[in-house]
Amino acid sequence: MGSVFKTITVAGVLDSGLANVNTVYDATSPIYFGRFSISDFHGKRRPLTVEEAFIYSSNIASAKMAMHMGVPAHRAFLKKLGLLDPVVTELGPSAAPIVPKHWKKLNTMTIAFGHGLSVTPLQLATATVPLVNGGLAVPPTFLPRTREEALAVSSASSSPRPAPCSSG
Repeated sequence: MGSVFKTITVAGVLDSGLANVNTVYDATSPIYFGRFSISDFHGKRRPLTVEEAFIYSSNIASAKMAMHMGVPAHRAFLKKLGLLDPVVTELGPSAAPIVPKHWKKLNTMTIAFGHGLSVTPLQLATATVPLVNGGLAVPPTFLPRTREEALAVSSASSSPRPAPCSSG
């Protein structure tokens, strides 16, 4: 899903309380990790606030945000949003996401900007809902329902979906 994952990374670091929109991450030069490098396509080659990193779609700053969270916390946030499990609808479960077999630092860095994790569009849409819905996750459906019905389903859901995320 590429750079749309940067939305998840920004939400994760904000939700963790480790950063705010004015926190700065150095995106001056590429990150070298073993034989791999992480660079920006149209890099600003300077330190960027979280807000600027999102606006300019910085791979470097996104990787640094995820590492600031740490591998376990980054993975837990993705799990909390449902990105590591199939999405279940009345049609049954979606395809399972393709996740790293051995999740390490490099995986966290690349997943932060949309590489190394494969999810369905429905999984991404479902994970994005609480980010734009005041922290409230609403289970997806292909059937019509009112806002009130959606809220009732959300609060009655026994699924391991997230409780509302803190507004960071």
